[in-house]
Amino acid sequence: MSPDADERDPADRLDGPDDLTTAVMSLHRETAVLYAEVARQFELTSQQTQLLCLLGADPPSFGDIAARLGCDKTNVTGMVDRLSRRGLLTRDPDPTDRRVSRVVLTPEGETLRRQIRATLTTALTTRLPTLIATNPTRFAPLAALLHP
Repeated sequence: MSPDADERDPADRLDGPDDLTTAVMSLHRETAVLYAEVARQFELTSQQTQLLCLLGADPPSFGDIAARLGCDKTNVTGMVDRLSRRGLLTRDPDPTDRRVSRVVLTPEGETLRRQIRATLTTALTTRLPTLIATNPTRFAPLAALLHP
């Protein structure tokens, strides 16, 4: 007797068009496309948009940003330099370790960050339900993980 799909070992459901990895990859691709579209609206790169979105009340170091964006610190330096020239960010010394610089939003940067996040939220809440509705089987493993 063969087990039902829900009773199979999770390792047996790892490869195919409707597995969790495929669902997450599809969601990642769609999110990357949305970031790129929103970035163009604000004359930014996708990574600059992501950097602005992750900034908040606790200013991160360059290393923190690199880890969160999955890139090298040298990439962060270039992004911060370009966003600083636009008046969106400043580099402030860490109050406890002067060797570390913290990235801080300017008032203009905070305004832009809020606009970007609102635009992304609208795009996500509009497009993701449509994406999932057009292929519910592909996203079922992700839904099952999020809503056990």
